[in-house]
Amino acid sequence: MSVIKKDTSNVSPKKKNIEEDASDANFRTLSILSYFIVLVLLGVPIWWYTTRVYRASLPLDEINSLQLKSKNSSDFGLPLSLDYDILISFIHPDPQTINIQANAREIDHYLQHFLKKISLVTDFIVKSQWLYLTELGAKPRKVMDHFALLENQLPHVITPLETKLWSHVSPRPSIHLVVYFPHCQAPLYIYNSQNQMTSTNTFISPRWGGIYLMNPDKNACKLGSFKADSLLIASTFQEILKELFKVGNLKEFTLNKIEEMLESSKRTLKSLAQLLSEINSIVISDKVADKIKLALESVGKAEKALAMGHGKEALDHAKLAFKNSEEAFGDPSLLALLYFPDDQKYAIYIPLFLPVMIPVIMSLIQIRKQLGSKNADKTKID
Repeated sequence: MSVIKKDTSNVSPKKKNIEEDASDANFRTLSILSYFIVLVLLGVPIWWYTTRVYRASLPLDEINSLQLKSKNSSDFGLPLSLDYDILISFIHPDPQTINIQANAREIDHYLQHFLKKISLVTDFIVKSQWLYLTELGAKPRKVMDHFALLENQLPHVITPLETKLWSHVSPRPSIHLVVYFPHCQAPLYIYNSQNQMTSTNTFISPRWGGIYLMNPDKNACKLGSFKADSLLIASTFQEILKELFKVGNLKEFTLNKIEEMLESSKRTLKSLAQLLSEINSIVISDKVADKIKLALESVGKAEKALAMGHGKEALDHAKLAFKNSEEAFGDPSLLALLYFPDDQKYAIYIPLFLPVMIPVIMSLIQIRKQLGSKNADKTKID
């Protein structure tokens, strides 16, 4: 069998070089195009997708349509919560002179009768502590056989006590109920703004709690031992709690708390929607989105039940709305990428992409010029 070979001996070297140059040019063009496809058409979308912040969908229009009431003075009492710590503190400044006995368990037992009435709205955990060698921090005025603590001095009493009361160890808001046993040689009484001695000898701070000054009697001071009346202390604390929570009629108290919870839930949801709309780098996880949607849904159900007069159902939905709105607003995942906004993302990645992209872009421009010159030459030949 004979093999016919193509005779290339007659092809000129110049023509060979032209063909090789054209082949190399095509190869370079394909290489540049492949780099462009990988870096720009594939790389940039992949980079954008993998570095984007995940944001679950939210019913922002429905949240923004919620109607809020104007704030009033009742909004500045105890912080709204579904559970509180009641911290009963017994303060004995002079344990060397007199032994004082106070039964915290009895006081708790007497208080439970009142706390159970409002436990449908909020829960309470009662704790107690003793503080010794602790003064009130305000200098009383001498009045005949006793000392007077004026009303304008009382705010200065709380600040020194705050550093010694163990309320900061709990995640729940604390209500402070303090019993202070003054020195035997210096009975202490509270005087009001009319310079008259108060009948209860108590002081109430709306966002903090109350202080009860319980003076040991003269006979106990002589004996060096004083047993505090648990029922008297509990009844005094009960009146303080009624004042703090503004408990008159139980039904009115429940309705007021439902309205407060709904109003707080709406404000929290609207604040959260505004925050998430303004800051795009905040992650919105499915968990947070579900809580926001459940809170919004519960607000609607509570308002509907309240309008129909179903107080128990309205309270349950209001508590659910308040709980989920607060948990969504305070979820740690919202802060995951708060300090990594888009401008910082560009500042980090542009130095990586730009040096690689400049040669590719310059090569594409050169290829475009070559193609344009070839088309012009072809037009001239035609």
